[in-house]
Amino acid sequence: MRRTTDRRAGEAAEPTASAASTGPAPSAASATSTASASPSPLAGGALALVGDGAAISVLEARFAARGAALGAGVAEQLLSELATLGLVRVARGGTEPAFVPTSLGQQLVREGLLGESSVSLEALERLRTDLLSTIAHELRTPLTAVRTSIGLLLDPASDPTLAQRGAMLETIDRNAARMQRLVDDILDLARFRSGAIRLQLRRFDATALAETAIASVAPLAARSGQHLRLTGPSGAGPMVFGDHRRLERALVNIISNAQRFAPDGGEIVVDVRAVDDRVCWTVTDAGPGIAPEDQARLFERFFVGRTDRGAASQGVGLGLPITLAIAQAHGGTVDVRSEPGRGSAFSLVVPAAGPPEAP
Repeated sequence: MRRTTDRRAGEAAEPTASAASTGPAPSAASATSTASASPSPLAGGALALVGDGAAISVLEARFAARGAALGAGVAEQLLSELATLGLVRVARGGTEPAFVPTSLGQQLVREGLLGESSVSLEALERLRTDLLSTIAHELRTPLTAVRTSIGLLLDPASDPTLAQRGAMLETIDRNAARMQRLVDDILDLARFRSGAIRLQLRRFDATALAETAIASVAPLAARSGQHLRLTGPSGAGPMVFGDHRRLERALVNIISNAQRFAPDGGEIVVDVRAVDDRVCWTVTDAGPGIAPEDQARLFERFFVGRTDRGAASQGVGLGLPITLAIAQAHGGTVDVRSEPGRGSAFSLVVPAAGPPEAP
């Protein structure tokens, strides 16, 4: 890793997508529990009133402004119903969570389909089917490896050497860990989006966090002859109040993505700087870039883009959704700038003072 300093942000292609403005597209996990129900008429009205985002009290005020006062707890029940259907998600936790519509929710409002149950049911059923298919596919390979190894160990006709037994046990352990990571990632993402994660906040150096994240990815980059370069303003790095462990995980996800798609021998630049009252980590690579039609779906759970196909075994499409969820839990976002053939730049942006509800 080389560290350089400069007074300007790293160059990248023109902005084409922002998780802040569009939010992640809905995922199948949102629809697993109730694909057999569509929004009630009142919930459909609530979805329309959520707009770009609304907390419970804000939704109550919007109903009241239209002459429809809601009883105690009704707004919370409506938002819970919409979240169960995958039509809204929690954008920020705290004492009063803020809800924003998912891409499916936005589509239903935009196309006026709230009253057409068959459309929403079809979309939800498709999402549920996709989720189950993806999870089954991702679990099949490690399960097969585990069962094969166990079968050989238990087979009386088999007489593996001590070294072979050790190798089979390592295979079982490695694949069990792979399945555990998949389950943990799914549960973590669900907790983040429901606002159930409690952040462990403290003040730390944003540049030091970037150095730690880079060190985690450096061995993989070295195998491909790739160079990781850290840049930023001269002097002390910007300070940020946040959950160090989770922000490190988010940044590692972004750097890992860049490493996966950067060309062999290429350079990956990690820039750290304060921008107004925010701290921004920007990771730039010279990879193939991302097609505009894929950029809109980058933050869907289990989404694998066209340029991801050859590297599918390295991930299951949960890294970026988890990264965005961590950023949003801090009151921040993830911005994407990419153009096919010109590489990509992902920026993890959070308030330097911490989440809005932080003490």
